[in-house]
Amino acid sequence: MADEKRSRNADSQAPFVSIVLPCYGVERYVDQALDDLQAQTFGDWELIAVDDASPDASAERVRARMAGDVRIKLVSHAENRGLSAARNTGLAHARGRYVWMPDPDDRYDPELLAEACAALGAGWAAGELADVALFGCVEEYRDERDAVTEEHAVLPGANGLLAQEELRGAVLGFEERTLYGYAWNKLYRRNLLDGLAFGDTPLVEDILFSIRVFDRAQTCAVVDKGLYRYAKRTASNLTNRFVPRYFEVHRLRVEELYRQQERWGLATPEVRSRLGSLYGRYILSALERNCDARAQMTHAQRAAWCRALVRDDLFRTLIPGAHSRSGTVLEVSLLILKTRCVPAYLALGRVIHVVRARTSGGYAHLKMQR
Repeated sequence: MADEKRSRNADSQAPFVSIVLPCYGVERYVDQALDDLQAQTFGDWELIAVDDASPDASAERVRARMAGDVRIKLVSHAENRGLSAARNTGLAHARGRYVWMPDPDDRYDPELLAEACAALGAGWAAGELADVALFGCVEEYRDERDAVTEEHAVLPGANGLLAQEELRGAVLGFEERTLYGYAWNKLYRRNLLDGLAFGDTPLVEDILFSIRVFDRAQTCAVVDKGLYRYAKRTASNLTNRFVPRYFEVHRLRVEELYRQQERWGLATPEVRSRLGSLYGRYILSALERNCDARAQMTHAQRAAWCRALVRDDLFRTLIPGAHSRSGTVLEVSLLILKTRCVPAYLALGRVIHVVRARTSGGYAHLKMQR
């Protein structure tokens, strides 16, 4: 691993890893991301920064580094097309054997690429390599000054090479730890992605992409370390914004996860229970969001939403057997959902809305339960 020449694939001009870095409105952060990439102890990479018609100086920051580092390239969109399109553009330009897609407003440990590439397999210069490398992260909660106020390690709970059967059995655990859906905590074999692209469904484009990739993956190298530092900014994080289609897209998330388990022959009562717990969390969040003034829903509309919910096939499949594996509050809430009582649902949504307004900590605790 110390000798970078060992990491070259059959094409001596191609790097081992292509790094795809979408850039839009990240002038404040991109220099730190570039610092972290250039500080990687594994140097056999190319960086494809994609300027998605950013309104600030993000592209200029990248250009300033290009003069001193031939590994850095910049591709530009004539108009803003969004994160998925930027990633797809980067993938189209990638030449490496593997692809990594970090976010430009996060930080990366200097050993990240070295650890992930080493995990792909012993004797990796000449032998078989895993299809995917997956690693953990450290969630960094940052205030309006971008100072870290709290850290929380999120680890895969497994380590080493997983063959297909074991990998498929581990996927739901990765999802429960929030590590399955992210694109930035994985290295993908580039030819594994042939014919795949990121879609434009907000909030869940990463998980839908991941599901398609893992349908194909035969092996995965898991690194049980927090190598990626995920910035959760209270002022700007997408999950803190009001998203009108929140429930619709997360229902799709859970359904796609369940369909994958079905395809793999793993849709057991235990799996339905675990996915039902996850689905229940999204239902509770939707009940609360329906009470938000920005939802513009009347009491009658909220009641109609609840009646439609309990008639839904996914609800009927997953909620009856759902149980929380870690929290009493969620377990009690799931018991209420199992009653299929619309007035109880409406009351529960209002209670959660009040709790969220008065104490973000209590609401966050509920969100973390499974």
